[in-house]
Amino acid sequence: MHIGSGFLSPPVWGTMAAVSGAALAVSLAAAPKRLDERRVPLMGVMGAFVFAAQMVNFPILAGTSGHLGGGFLLGILLGTPLGIIVMGSILVVQSLLFQDGGVEALGANIFAMGVMPCLLGGAVRWLWTRRKPGLLVHAVTFAGGIVSVLAGATAVAVLLWWSGSLPAQVTLPGAIGVMDFIHLWIGVVEGLVTAAVARFVLAVRRDAVLDAAPQTGAKREAA
Repeated sequence: MHIGSGFLSPPVWGTMAAVSGAALAVSLAAAPKRLDERRVPLMGVMGAFVFAAQMVNFPILAGTSGHLGGGFLLGILLGTPLGIIVMGSILVVQSLLFQDGGVEALGANIFAMGVMPCLLGGAVRWLWTRRKPGLLVHAVTFAGGIVSVLAGATAVAVLLWWSGSLPAQVTLPGAIGVMDFIHLWIGVVEGLVTAAVARFVLAVRRDAVLDAAPQTGAKREAA
């Protein structure tokens, strides 16, 4: 779902750079209140996991393939501000070192794959922090994974239309329909993986995710 160089007009990529830059600035300002010796290693591990997951492409339709996003998962496990920071770092590295998404489109890619999914993940995080991971939590997480991918795909279609990069015969509703249909299947995988990984990480490092005191001794045995 990366946007490459040359597809966005200067007003569009400039606007998105400003929006994503503001989101990163707010996240960086909020980060010190959320960081401790348990959260920093989790950020590194989850950042590496998402980076590796994005490198694995899988077929969707004939001639097309997709990869997981990961921003929704980061929003759940790290919270919105830290998730945006980690996702922004991943996309910067991919853009500068691997030419995956153009530098001029970096702001748009951070918005579509980082800001929006992390905001949604931060909202779903509320369920994981206040309810046991039962059917409702997993169902909402699965649906949220789909919505996060479709939201990013829709944003990409809108930005390409705004830039005048769509073929003359393709309308905005048509472009959104095609993008969302293709990315629906990516969203299904995103939802399944997010629910499974969130459950696993909370089981082994709940203290790092939820700022809870680690269980020791009798408490661990009782659990």
